[in-house]
Amino acid sequence: MYWKRYKSLLLWLSLWLWLSLWLWLSLTLSGCANRGVGPQGGPVDSIPPVVVKEDPVNGTLNYHEKDRKIEITFDEYVQLNNVSKNLLISPPQLVLPDVKVFGKKVSVTFAEPLLDSTTYTLEFGQAICDYHEQVPLQSYTYSFSTGDWIDSLCIAGYVVNSADLNPISGVIVGVHRDSSDAMFTKFPFMRIARTDSTGWFCVNNLAPGRYRLFALNDMSADYCYQPGEGLAFMESMIAAYQPSDSVVEVPTLWYFNENKQRTYFQRWKREKAHRVQLLFSAPMTETPRWRSLRPSEVDSTRSDSAWVDWLDYTWVQKNERQDTITLWLTDSAAIRQDSLWLELSYLKSDSMGQLRPQMDTLTIVYRAPRLSAKAKAKVERTAKNRKLSIQSNAKNAFDIYLPLQLSMETPIDSMWIDKISLWQRVDTALQPLPLKLAATDSSRMSYAIEHVWEPKASYELHVDSAAFRDMYGVVNDSMGWKWTIKSLEEYATLRIRLKHFVPQARVQILNDKDQVLRDEPATPDGTLFKYLAPKACYVRMYIDKDNNGEWTTGDWDSKRQPEPVYYFPSKLMLRANWDFEEEFDHLALPQLDSKPQVLVKDAATATKK
Repeated sequence: MYWKRYKSLLLWLSLWLWLSLWLWLSLTLSGCANRGVGPQGGPVDSIPPVVVKEDPVNGTLNYHEKDRKIEITFDEYVQLNNVSKNLLISPPQLVLPDVKVFGKKVSVTFAEPLLDSTTYTLEFGQAICDYHEQVPLQSYTYSFSTGDWIDSLCIAGYVVNSADLNPISGVIVGVHRDSSDAMFTKFPFMRIARTDSTGWFCVNNLAPGRYRLFALNDMSADYCYQPGEGLAFMESMIAAYQPSDSVVEVPTLWYFNENKQRTYFQRWKREKAHRVQLLFSAPMTETPRWRSLRPSEVDSTRSDSAWVDWLDYTWVQKNERQDTITLWLTDSAAIRQDSLWLELSYLKSDSMGQLRPQMDTLTIVYRAPRLSAKAKAKVERTAKNRKLSIQSNAKNAFDIYLPLQLSMETPIDSMWIDKISLWQRVDTALQPLPLKLAATDSSRMSYAIEHVWEPKASYELHVDSAAFRDMYGVVNDSMGWKWTIKSLEEYATLRIRLKHFVPQARVQILNDKDQVLRDEPATPDGTLFKYLAPKACYVRMYIDKDNNGEWTTGDWDSKRQPEPVYYFPSKLMLRANWDFEEEFDHLALPQLDSKPQVLVKDAATATKK
């Protein structure tokens, strides 16, 4: 009876045990099967690939393999990262070797014949990474020699931007054994290195001897200097005869860009129907010449019957840099033409950087925006009723040392000074002041009013209607501006005394972005800077050797180094209504250590010079 009562319970218990055993076996077998898939999660691999084999071995002597090939095997699958940028080979190869990856192996096959009795060095930088996480193998170097020994001397140092003492990264540093200047401009370097983010370089595997050292922003990728490339050079030869594995440290290489740009015509712009701009790559030493072309001179099927020489009715404007010429068209027929033809004669740099006459034929096209009839009518009404717009820098809290400026959107043909008046408000009354108004550009689009402003004083400028008339006969409406001068209590004053006075020194005040705010000649009793904003600032000085009132870069042709620059090592906190005085000992610290660290940046990341 009891057996019958518990029989069904035992059956259900047995079934539950079998199901539990089946489920356990399923999960176990599934886990075993998944092991073949690879790691499931876990920490990210941060270990770079490890070299397990080199063929031939690193440091091989008397290497004369016919296929000029090396193979490097790693402990994991690898990939290549920007080989042309990261791989550096000495002696430099004008034809980059064929670099390939096969699983865990990297092969390098030289395209150029190997030189006899020469040490070859391959610096991979970050060219080799693991396959999954792209963790780079840092600073891996492979060397071999086609002779009986590996050369082991090194010349090392820093490349620094001469204008602001910032390190220069990513530039080539190379050596020649010949002291001739022609080696730098006509022949590739015999051995090279590349600067790191601190500007540091080390030209490795040099044979004992004397070398001349250069740095180069090698944009042409030919390992020799071309005009327009940034550079640095040492005038004297470097002796490298120390025992094996020694490093010869050299003085800082002062990197600079010459004030020599290749001159060529870049392009034309005709964004407005009445204005043509001619853009050049560099300031023009001589004004280009031009003449308008008849339609028949461009296309024999065109007629010259309605042609008018539009240049006879054109205003010419040059910008301050002398690299842009604007032609303002006044002939209505020419303005309506969608195409104008111009013959342009100018001086263009040849391959050697010399200026040679050049003549170009330009087809200058204006593409009017597509407008509906209603929108086009509105544009025409606006143009018909246009008034000359005048902008000014007048505002409240006006700086006491600034001139008042007026700027127009088109060249001015005529001005009536009696319709312009300057006033000072005293109590509630306006008192007239003498007016000195002068154009500040060749096309008379900008004007300045020079006046000795009084602190806290209020001023007004009144311009009557038709005081200015532009080249199209458009005049201004009456307008005026009001402004108040800052008080002297809102400024700080700073005097910089040089402990070791240099007559040719100039002192600069900089903001927190290393930009020049003021530049004044040094004086024996200290350089005084008035009307400074109560902010943090920095101080820099340079030796103005050519006495031209500005910092001068270097020059390769004359073998002139850039003018030396020194930083005051601390930030100065200026306060309103305070007078500050600081003594600047530019010889107290090494030149490179004087610049405040907060201002130090890799110059190559901002602009590759």
